[in-house]
Amino acid sequence: MAEDYQNQERFESPEDEIRALEQKLEAKKRELAERGIELPHEKEMFREVLREHVEEIKAPLPAYPVSQSDDSAPKTDDKSKAEEREEAVRRLIELALTSTIEKAVRRAEAETPYILDELHDHLIDDYYDKLVALRKIKIP
Repeated sequence: MAEDYQNQERFESPEDEIRALEQKLEAKKRELAERGIELPHEKEMFREVLREHVEEIKAPLPAYPVSQSDDSAPKTDDKSKAEEREEAVRRLIELALTSTIEKAVRRAEAETPYILDELHDHLIDDYYDKLVALRKIKIP
């Protein structure tokens, strides 16, 4: 498994990663068309391509036992935690757009699984919109 991890794509710039995503998106369109499947909206196809891309990037997670939460513990300020998480995701989105998704995913993995999930959700919309705005993806 470590061997698979080492053979993953590496992107030196956002442009390299954008080109790879565009190629994956075009391959997905061809695959669906060849199978005679009606093409969904491009954003939906991009959602699947990006999900697969993030899965390829993610490091294998070590197996840790699942701990039971203690609901009797006093709750900390949920609002400030939500704001901190939102700020962390905003910084990660910025990193993905200015550097690479891989760097953002690696940093999110170092934080918490929740941050990684939120990053993925935001990337679908934010990264897609940015690609369209940059005319890297043309809307049919």
